[in-house]
Amino acid sequence: EVRQAWEFIDLLEKASLDDSGLDKRALERLRNPPCTPIFVNNPNLLFSLRLFLANNKSSQDAYNRNRDAVLSHYPDSPVLSHHEAKSRVAELSGISAIADDMCVNSCLGFTGPFADLEVCPECNVPRYDPLTWDSLGKKVPQQTFYTIPIGPTIQALWRSSDGAAAMKYRRQSTAAIIEALQRAHGAVESYDDYTYGEEYLRAIADERIGEHDTVLMFSADGAQLYRHKQSDCWIFIWVILDLAPDAHYKKKRVVPAAIIPVPGKIKVFDRTLVYPRGCYMPKSTHLAALQKEGLPIWDASTDTKATSRPFLALITADRPGMAHLDSMVGHQGMQGCRYFCGTKGCCKPGGNHYYPALLRPDNYNVFGCAHDDLDPFKIPPTFFEEYEEKLAYLEGSPNETQYKIRRRDTGISKPCLLSRISADHCFHLPLGFASNYMHLFSLNLPDLLFALWRGTIDCDPTDSRATWDWAVLCGEVWITHGKAVADIKLYLPGSFDRPPCNPAEKINSGYKAKEFSTYLYVLGPGVFYEVLPEKYWRNFCRLVCAVCLFHRQRISAPQLLRADRAMGNFVVEFERLYYQRRVDRLHFCRPCLHLLPHTASKVHRLGPGVCYAQWTMEWTIGNLGEEIKSQSKPYANLSRHAVQRAQVNALTSMVPGFDISDAPALLQGAEDIGDGFILLRASDYNAQALDSVAMHHAIRSHFGISLERFGIIVWARLCLPNGQIARSSWKELLKPLEVGRMACNVKINGCDETFALLSRYSEPNKKLYDDSYNTLIACRHDADNLQVIRTKTILSVVGMVPLTNYAAEPLFYVTEKLRLDGVEMTGVEELDDDLDEYVPY
Repeated sequence: EVRQAWEFIDLLEKASLDDSGLDKRALERLRNPPCTPIFVNNPNLLFSLRLFLANNKSSQDAYNRNRDAVLSHYPDSPVLSHHEAKSRVAELSGISAIADDMCVNSCLGFTGPFADLEVCPECNVPRYDPLTWDSLGKKVPQQTFYTIPIGPTIQALWRSSDGAAAMKYRRQSTAAIIEALQRAHGAVESYDDYTYGEEYLRAIADERIGEHDTVLMFSADGAQLYRHKQSDCWIFIWVILDLAPDAHYKKKRVVPAAIIPVPGKIKVFDRTLVYPRGCYMPKSTHLAALQKEGLPIWDASTDTKATSRPFLALITADRPGMAHLDSMVGHQGMQGCRYFCGTKGCCKPGGNHYYPALLRPDNYNVFGCAHDDLDPFKIPPTFFEEYEEKLAYLEGSPNETQYKIRRRDTGISKPCLLSRISADHCFHLPLGFASNYMHLFSLNLPDLLFALWRGTIDCDPTDSRATWDWAVLCGEVWITHGKAVADIKLYLPGSFDRPPCNPAEKINSGYKAKEFSTYLYVLGPGVFYEVLPEKYWRNFCRLVCAVCLFHRQRISAPQLLRADRAMGNFVVEFERLYYQRRVDRLHFCRPCLHLLPHTASKVHRLGPGVCYAQWTMEWTIGNLGEEIKSQSKPYANLSRHAVQRAQVNALTSMVPGFDISDAPALLQGAEDIGDGFILLRASDYNAQALDSVAMHHAIRSHFGISLERFGIIVWARLCLPNGQIARSSWKELLKPLEVGRMACNVKINGCDETFALLSRYSEPNKKLYDDSYNTLIACRHDADNLQVIRTKTILSVVGMVPLTNYAAEPLFYVTEKLRLDGVEMTGVEELDDDLDEYVPY
């Protein structure tokens, strides 16, 4: 494996743009980019391109039918055909895909050392279609994959004044951060983005990132396009981190990198996906060549030319993908930590699967695994110097036997291809391998917790499920609990994306990551109260406390310290409660549990985890997949749409105003009150008198003058800056509960501001608040406890869910969307139920 890896490393070290797979025309444009903005002055061409963009999610037939309708009314209008419009988009954008052959069984790609092979060395299947070769004498590959070079996209982002200004966000933000650090004598007061992380700031101090260099994040994930059909593939994307957080994760800025069919298992991953490009060999050599030669760009905002070298900062993937990309042994190894902390796992006597328990099992003396108890707050950080030393030790293995021993002891299986990409243009290994919040917190950890609480986790012969007092989600309790979770949907605002379904019915059939997130970390403290035994419920609340803090886009230093403490205490207490130092329960200590104490250090080094979580990849998989209209050739269709997405995104960057779908629009009757707040109808046409004595008192108390001087006009809805829609009880109380929303808004005519009249809740129940480590905020509701506030002080829309298991008095607990302060960053907005009055924001 080491020798094979070095073959590819050698090719990357010799990388040149001449060998990247681009044709001569594309290569010439890459090295000598146009130094003028694009102006589409021909109105017929502009109309055709906009028609093509408007039908981007539709089939070619839909475009043709729209074109025919236009021509029937304007027969003299030269509307381009679909093929002509697609060709013009590709030409104007300057982006083209690189096609390469691959094994039809997805063993590897015929690139690099395998470029001249005609038979797969892994499965012995021919590279070319035997029938076509026998009948026509033509070499037609049985399977092809496409990669999209990143260079032309970077050039496109600089080729308009608006785009160039947007690309300077990182530079401007960095200057402000350094100034703040100097004022604070080097102390970081809060972490808002990856630019606040230690690794980025060190790269800036070492001058490894230049003024015009482009900072990239690479993300990889596997996807199944159809639930009931073999359609697995790998999808890769680039995220341009020079753009602001509220821009670089949006659909129109995420850059597809490659689509690779995987009808079978990739047997030699790094021969197929040559890291760091995450694509086949041409893609990797393209990035390496750009880092060595430099990428010429034209800054339209200053009309100057500069050289940009892509800096690969962050790499994310799911657990199976990362095990291949970082070239480590994986989570089952003795040194299985993906962050390379050096913690040794423990294996059961006679076994070969290691479990990363912090607490040493009782009466345990397995050779090489019997470490003392580990303090989660003293787990050593990762140092790239140690990684380099261990890699050199592995590479020096004199024979296969020594190689296996050293692989076990070091946790490294072979050289990572990124390790030989210039250290001047990437974070030091393995520090750039980022946390994966989505899979860790929303899939892996829920899988562990529910396996325990439902009693479905493996039970060794020396153990007994009868002793598992935590396994309470069984039988009628599980059915009742599942229905209670499903019923909560009525109390959650529409901005909560996908409310959790009934887990008793759906948890084994496609329960989504978003559902798990809301179920566990938003509803969990309430729905598990008086369901889980108290000690397990309190332990779970420690986890919720930490997870909610870590999912903030902006984390202050005290919040980070609190989250770190809560997470470390959760892990130790978890092992004491469940695993109990029993060898036959070592498998309770799954790898996801070990990663939790690392979370705070990752924030310190790389910034908040939500800034590089895999949610962006999941959205990309979803919105690319929904564009596939034909199931006959899913891989080819998906690849075509990925290339087209990259071309359209580049064109909209170069021609501001080309995409008219972004133009803000207010429907009739809506009123923009500034600062991102928009009042939405319905509303009173005339001032109305208030019937409620409590309302009269609240308004009089706020303004301090007689109500006769006021005219009261009530509005139904308020769109907040984060995209949420708050709704007033004026209209919502007229609807059935299943479509209700909570919020109260009134507009006071004759004033310079808009106000809201709120019905307040009581202070939180202190005992529940303290027992749950501040995660269960349960309050009484008093309909007559009214207060007037300025509308612009509203931060978000929350749910107030009945705490049904609390018998002392009727209480409602707060449910706030996880990652709420990151809503603007993702570009995901609440869909308004009143579609006839929907306001694009």
